[in-house]
Amino acid sequence: MERDIRNLFKVDEHSNIELPNNHREDFIAKLQIQNKKKQAFKKSSLLKIAIAIVLIFSASIYVFVGNQSSLENKEESTFQAQIKAIEKEYLENINSEWQQFLAISNDSILIKKYRVKLKNFDNEYRKITNQLQKTPNNINILESLINNLQRRLELVKNIKEHIKELNQKNTSNETIYL
Repeated sequence: MERDIRNLFKVDEHSNIELPNNHREDFIAKLQIQNKKKQAFKKSSLLKIAIAIVLIFSASIYVFVGNQSSLENKEESTFQAQIKAIEKEYLENINSEWQQFLAISNDSILIKKYRVKLKNFDNEYRKITNQLQKTPNNINILESLINNLQRRLELVKNIKEHIKELNQKNTSNETIYL
């Protein structure tokens, strides 16, 4: 189907096409409809751009806050790990000193007396640990926890020294009487 394009645009003298009377009004109405579509498209595109900006902004805030909380959780977990390591070290020292005391001591009254004191320290320790779990970043609670552990360890060491002194007095008394 080869045609010459020039022939398409030639107006035939025989073809007199008359335009309808309301052609002008129809043309203007179509232009107005097209103009409204363009305006609606501009408004919707502006709305879409605004929504995209809000979404990007909110997503960046969410990511930033999420990173901050994960950093805080990492710091908090590191902090709690350090606390647990200190706790474990003190409790191991206290337990080993207590076992040494039990091996050395023959006095059941003295053992009961010190057991009661250690039990009181242990009850106080549990209360402090519960407070520390509720507010893990409170320095005062952490200090009181460490002080409690130090006092318990000191008590066990004092018990051990007391037993050594008693054993030395018994042996020195025996040597004097011989």
